[in-house]
Amino acid sequence: MGETVTLTRRDRTDVEIEIKFRPLNGQNHNGDRPEVRRVDLIVGQITGPSANLDADTNPTTKVVARFGPRDWRKQGNDYVIKHTLRNVDGDMYARVRGTNTDEAEPLADGLESPWEDLWFYSNPVFVHVR
Repeated sequence: MGETVTLTRRDRTDVEIEIKFRPLNGQNHNGDRPEVRRVDLIVGQITGPSANLDADTNPTTKVVARFGPRDWRKQGNDYVIKHTLRNVDGDMYARVRGTNTDEAEPLADGLESPWEDLWFYSNPVFVHVR
């Protein structure tokens, strides 16, 4: 997490992503045992400095894949998901988001519970194409 991968255009244009996460072993401090229901793979292009320095979004960023329990496999203590990004032709980043809810996106709806509405995020992995 948080690393940079460099690709050369002549070597390959596909990027293989491997996502690993470890389920909770036991209960949390509230006595609950939350389970991950979904993991999202999010990617966006790196295009350089924004013309609008007050912008806090990247319009190229999108969820490219959603994974549920049928999509991951157990490997030791971890769950593993593999996905290939095809025809990567420019600098980009990838990050992971997961949740124990059925919400497609985290919503600020005033109903959040720190014990029942859980989300996790990874640091981005940067991909530079040379």
